[in-house]
Amino acid sequence: MVVIAVAGSGGVGQTIVEKLLQSQFDVVVLSRSAKQDDTSSRVRNVQIKYDDIASMTQELERHNIHTLISAIGLVSEETSQSQLNLIEAADRSASTKRFIPSEYSFIQTSDLLSIDPSIQWWLDAAEFLKKSSLQYTRVIPGFFMDYWGMPKVKTHLQPFTFGIDIASGTAAIPGDGNNVICMTYTYDLATYLVKALDLDEWPEFSIFVGDEVTYNQILGIAEEFTGKKFKVTYDSLEQIQAGNVTVPTQPEGVDSSSDDLKEITALVSRLTVNNVFDLPKDRLSDQFPEVKPLTVREFLHNAWYQSKA
Repeated sequence: MVVIAVAGSGGVGQTIVEKLLQSQFDVVVLSRSAKQDDTSSRVRNVQIKYDDIASMTQELERHNIHTLISAIGLVSEETSQSQLNLIEAADRSASTKRFIPSEYSFIQTSDLLSIDPSIQWWLDAAEFLKKSSLQYTRVIPGFFMDYWGMPKVKTHLQPFTFGIDIASGTAAIPGDGNNVICMTYTYDLATYLVKALDLDEWPEFSIFVGDEVTYNQILGIAEEFTGKKFKVTYDSLEQIQAGNVTVPTQPEGVDSSSDDLKEITALVSRLTVNNVFDLPKDRLSDQFPEVKPLTVREFLHNAWYQSKA
């Protein structure tokens, strides 16, 4: 049986593991901390040290890892280096042939570094993989729909409001609200990803899209399904460029400072108005017509529709 390992225990990693457990693959979860195997699950938990490439290589070989899926949250130089070390260990491992780096967003390119310098972490991983002997693909699902269904939908992602807070009936929309945003529900992404594991060849970018929508369209659907007229603010391009953005209402549990919230909102707004979420039309998801991903309308209906009866 082919052994697939997932590194990273955040929301995306947990979702991928759930879907892998519904497949024919043998599943290993790699983590920094020691975890006891759950006897009711097929998952094997393996502790690794991201700063010790030699020991990681030994663990990959000991557990016969064929494909490694990274879902490490790249939030710092340290986490970026952890993934680079993992790639090197996989490249050295005699058993490991394939690697999926942690990306799960838009296509990161060097011309976007002026907007988001942290993109360099993703570019470093891609460059490292190009020089390795590993077969790899960069998984690109666009924006995750999950954020507009919280807290009513099944998701492992941490709560955060981008643009429209459906629960409070308020919105702070970047630009004119007409930029196209490709979106995918995390469970649909995981379904596509597991399907792609059976392919003999991978493209450099595996683009999976559930739907294409604009903020204005999300707003219209949300108002229809909730029966509310939302209080809406549109931030101009000048405001966004200056970082003088309107921070939407955040859900309970978000403990970021007001400065951090403004910075995150400004960054995502800049990316949105630069159309990075309008993904290319050459999509790997088209090769799997049997997968029926949720559209935004279906997703919002499931989460927010209020019966008029």
